[in-house]
Amino acid sequence: MNNIYFAAKESKDVAAILDSKAVDWFNHLQANYYLDKVRQMWAAYHGAYYNQDGHEIIFSGEQGELTNMAVNHIRNLAQHLLVMITANRPSMEARSTNTDYKSLVQTNLANQLLDYYLREKRLEDVLKRAAEYAIVLGTGYIKLDWNSTSGEVYDYNEETNTEIREGDAEFTNLSPFDVVIDSTKENYKDQTWALCRSFKNKYDIAAKYPELKDKIVGLQTKSDMYKYRFEVAQYEQTDDIPVYEFYHKRTEALPDGRYVMYVDTDIILMDVPMPYRDLPIYRISPSDIIGTPYGYTPLFDLLPLQDSVNMLYSTILTNQNAFGVQNIAMPNGCNVVPSQLAGGLNVFQYNPQYGKPEAMNLTFTPPEIFRFLEILERTMETLSGVNSVARGNPQASLESGTALALVQSMALQFISGLQQSHVRLIEDVGTGLINLLKDFASVPRVAAIVGKSNRTKMKEFTGDDISTVNRVIVDVGNPLAHTTAGRVQMAETLMKMKPDQFSIDQYIQVIRTGSIDTMTEDLNDEILLIRDENEKLVSGDSVVIAIITDEHVQHIKGHKGVLGDTDLRHDKELVSRVLTHIQEHINQLKNGDPDLLQLLSEPSLQKAPPQPGQIPQEMQNPQQAGQNPQINQAELPQPAVPPVPFNTLPTNPADMMPQ
Repeated sequence: MNNIYFAAKESKDVAAILDSKAVDWFNHLQANYYLDKVRQMWAAYHGAYYNQDGHEIIFSGEQGELTNMAVNHIRNLAQHLLVMITANRPSMEARSTNTDYKSLVQTNLANQLLDYYLREKRLEDVLKRAAEYAIVLGTGYIKLDWNSTSGEVYDYNEETNTEIREGDAEFTNLSPFDVVIDSTKENYKDQTWALCRSFKNKYDIAAKYPELKDKIVGLQTKSDMYKYRFEVAQYEQTDDIPVYEFYHKRTEALPDGRYVMYVDTDIILMDVPMPYRDLPIYRISPSDIIGTPYGYTPLFDLLPLQDSVNMLYSTILTNQNAFGVQNIAMPNGCNVVPSQLAGGLNVFQYNPQYGKPEAMNLTFTPPEIFRFLEILERTMETLSGVNSVARGNPQASLESGTALALVQSMALQFISGLQQSHVRLIEDVGTGLINLLKDFASVPRVAAIVGKSNRTKMKEFTGDDISTVNRVIVDVGNPLAHTTAGRVQMAETLMKMKPDQFSIDQYIQVIRTGSIDTMTEDLNDEILLIRDENEKLVSGDSVVIAIITDEHVQHIKGHKGVLGDTDLRHDKELVSRVLTHIQEHINQLKNGDPDLLQLLSEPSLQKAPPQPGQIPQEMQNPQQAGQNPQINQAELPQPAVPPVPFNTLPTNPADMMPQ
């Protein structure tokens, strides 16, 4: 009995054992016909029926009398499933362990980096391809690893005469043919190790490992390998060879984990402790075969139906092709020769005693064939969950918009399992990407970040700048919020709620770019400012001041939350600092320029001066104020008397009398 765990053995022994496990894995898949289903689905998805590419009519039979035609419903249904899942651009949101100002700033940076990798590094395309693999093949994988030889050069090693690059994250799509896991585990989340295969240029690998150059260059290429690959004919030679990577988690049996990369059982390229926090291979599947780690897609159930549809279409076409040109039946002795029937508008005589020539209607196809064909097509829609409404061909009985919406919502509910798996994949990949940047982005690097008004700017960062971010979530939310029309509607609502706070230019930017960030960035910046000031008020290390351009009402309400903690309320110095700062905002509203406050949509607390002859507010009810009810009129404001110019003499009354 072997007392050593296989993953703890020597490198070459581990590679040999993994090779044996891979053979057992695929033999097991072949024995239970799972591998056949995957290959058949791949062929059907690309129209490869009748041992051909499926994009032409095939003639078969002993004399070519049978006409074979494929109508590929499987691909159409799969494409609709893919669009329903990936139509909305994934929206990842980073989360941190704390809610302090530093964590919020790092969270915003992490969100911008996630958007950068989705947009600039084409992570969105990789996620979509993984979903396509899952829909068609039952399972899709994404390998996320750190390539230390990519990125910009930031240093040079004179001893080894090599460039030192900043490195970057890489994403690779893997199919079920390229991943081997422990088949004894019932769930993928219980896997402790994974073996994956990708193809790379052998000359690039030989240049990276010159001591193994001769062995690497002599290996078989992808063109020479057929087993466990898609059935694509390779006529052109390639220099790509399979590279195997073995990842093992940190466990009790293997505390440091393990990572082994090799190209053959005796050619080990790397053997180090596990460099990542978890298995960097992320999986998506519509569902699982219960009790196994194998993925299952509803399109597997469509394979026999698709073959039946192709057979019925071929039957109809064979009949039409063979008997589309009608034959004429002529009784013996009717005195009509075939040459008389050539052309049109011919007049000929026949012997009615023996009967007249008649056309033979051999093109008639029984209506049961057409009815059964309709049943098969509807059944395929039912099993896939993509109904006629989703395919843009609703039934005639569905006339009202309410009925169409109900049927469409049922299709979305049916694929909720696939959608949840897609969301988990995005979350896992996003979290893995953030962890990669935290662990390996040790030198400053530059990313193109989208700033205000959707303008791109370059941002330098390191892993320490996102050290507090611990996970990424995906909020599916309201699908309307992911569309340009939905964002324009939200912008219109904001304009109506606070017309003085948002401008027409911001609204136009939303229409042009489809991004509502142009209207919400200033609000988020103000929230971050308030959070930063609250932390400084609590610590007491820095002086917090209020200026006229602050949103004073929002600041007062935000600072009030500091005193919402029952423990902090007992700190007299803290209470004094908070109340003093709140009073500063009140003073700004009292003493600030009222015109500027009005432009900023802030209320002015200045009291209007009393009008001439008006009793001041505090003197209108002297009894309540505890004052003497007798009011001295001399103390009241008197109307202003315009001064008489010194060069103006009084008018003589006599001059004003009529003559």
